Amino acid sequence: MCATYGLTSQRTLSDTPFDGRLSANTLGDILLTHISSAPIEYQRRQTDSGVEQFFLCLTLNTEAELEQRGRRSVQARGDIVLFNSAEPYQCRFPKGDDQIVIAIPRERLIQHLPRPEALVSRTLDSHSALARLAGNMMVEVLDAGPQETRAGERLSGALLEVLATAFEGAFDLADLGHSSRHDAQLMKAKDFLLANLEDSGLDLAAIAQAIHVSPRALSRLFAMEGTTATRWLWQQRLQACRAALMKGPSRSVSEVALGFGFTNMAHFSRAFKSAFGVSPSVFSKQQ
Repeated sequence: MCATYGLTSQRTLSDTPFDGRLSANTLGDILLTHISSAPIEYQRRQTDSGVEQFFLCLTLNTEAELEQRGRRSVQARGDIVLFNSAEPYQCRFPKGDDQIVIAIPRERLIQHLPRPEALVSRTLDSHSALARLAGNMMVEVLDAGPQETRAGERLSGALLEVLATAFEGAFDLADLGHSSRHDAQLMKAKDFLLANLEDSGLDLAAIAQAIHVSPRALSRLFAMEGTTATRWLWQQRLQACRAALMKGPSRSVSEVALGFGFTNMAHFSRAFKSAFGVSPSVFSKQQ
């Protein structure tokens, strides 16, 4: 998983012995894979400054979840979702992972879909005829196996064009409220927050001042994501605490919480249990 898609932390979501399979096929400059496993969760917290790749994922199981850029996508069988592998994300497969994933370099994807960031973590519903066509084509292209270089490039181009057409038909980019300036400002805000999770004094005014926007403008940036700056910061702190606790009992729960900006242990414990279904102390003992 990590060698193929990028470094993540993982957590199994069932008590059954873990079992998983991964097959891959290169098609020009894109990678097609089929991955299946027992129930599992993947998380990437850091932003990768290297080569950006986008993942287009076709869900073959009954339930999958993705969260990126403050947006949460829930997919059923046949749905497709897009996300950036170089940015923080979380994927959950509570009933088992079974999906076809296409890894596409950003520079290749924008030839077909000029503004992929606006479509990150938005569910392309299989009820759409174009989405079903795109999904069927993903399956057929994967099953076709390796291709000669020129044929592979032409086939991958046709596949990406169908996928781009399906996304553009399902989402009006002008109505999503995104622009390149918005995306840049939002990423600047999120990068600042991720770099300062331990700062318990962060509030709306301090965050706005750090990225040189007004508090009102900052609120609008996150409102377009369906959240607020402080709520997003809180979520990232919880995720960071969970990732730290997953590494084992080398640090106490209170030490981890304080290290990521929490000052009230009772509030932290309640928020952690609400987010992950178990108290931080119990979670730590399970690792």
